[in-house]
Amino acid sequence: MNNLFKKSLITATAILSVICYSTSVFAAGFDVNNDNTVNVNDVTFLQNEISNFNDNTDYDLNNDGRVDVNDISTLQIEISKNDIETIEKNTKLSVTTNEYKKNVGDTVTFTVTTNNDVSDITYTSSDSSVAKIVSTDSNTVKVKVNKVGSATVTAKQCSQSVSIRFSVEKAKCIDLSEWNGNIDFNKVKKSGVTCVILRAGYGKDPNQEDNKFQEYYRQAKSAGLNVGAYWYSYATSVDAAKAEVKNCMNTIGGKQFDLPAFLDVEEYRQAVLPRRTLTDIISTFCDGIKSYGYDVGMYSAKSMLVDSAYPDELSSKYLIWIAAPNTSYSDFPSYVDIHQYSWNGKVNGIPEKVDMNYIYNLNC
Repeated sequence: MNNLFKKSLITATAILSVICYSTSVFAAGFDVNNDNTVNVNDVTFLQNEISNFNDNTDYDLNNDGRVDVNDISTLQIEISKNDIETIEKNTKLSVTTNEYKKNVGDTVTFTVTTNNDVSDITYTSSDSSVAKIVSTDSNTVKVKVNKVGSATVTAKQCSQSVSIRFSVEKAKCIDLSEWNGNIDFNKVKKSGVTCVILRAGYGKDPNQEDNKFQEYYRQAKSAGLNVGAYWYSYATSVDAAKAEVKNCMNTIGGKQFDLPAFLDVEEYRQAVLPRRTLTDIISTFCDGIKSYGYDVGMYSAKSMLVDSAYPDELSSKYLIWIAAPNTSYSDFPSYVDIHQYSWNGKVNGIPEKVDMNYIYNLNC
């Protein structure tokens, strides 16, 4: 193949590779060898004519008043465009399944099969609060489901598309600390629990990491559970909250979580603070953890959040996890994202009673 032809064809393909055409019509003048087709034979013919100094204006394909190598490039681009149009017109997309039934917090990665390796695939979600497109790579897409509901993710290439429906239910979640003892996380996963929130530690002083946190984190991840963390707070001032941020990050820094990091606020010494003070303490901690790239939220009893802080202010910025075993989720304000509905749950793989939660939303 002529080097000039190779170079021009590569350039043309690069320019046209992300464009989808709906028609494929050649101007009659591109059939320079008059064989009723336009292909590489026309390039060879035109190269010979130019090398023989034929300046027939019929060969001035780019209409610049000259017959030269630029007309060869114009012809090559037209041929490339035709090849691309043929591929795009016959594009076919498929996926292995058209519907996923998942729980809040789950992540799905799927591949779109295509016979078109020229044009890009684009992805959209009908509701990114339910099914959020996290990343795409060629014909592979990663989706995180963050809220109870349904959404459709559509992959489109040229005029063709394929849709995948996500039906998302609330997630069964447990929260754990060292007091829960030795746990078989594989049995926990098989029991129907999909999420765990682990106590990372407490307070602002060194050596206050939960004794089971590292072990629980490794084992829960290995079992395929979605993992988050919480930090038990004693802070009664903004400065103390800043110290707790530092202490928490010494423990969780560098770890990959599927769920947010929460501040656990339930001390009586905090409940009697002015509402402005407690709200500022919570905001200081959550903003501090968020600055490291983590999603954040707060945990508290319903009465403490409502009576001792400003819930509307906090819920506008952070996830709200409420402890209220004797309350139906339907009775909560709309800002409640996670409901701790029992302190006496029993889960296979855990010898002791365990806190039970339902996760309804993870959109901060």
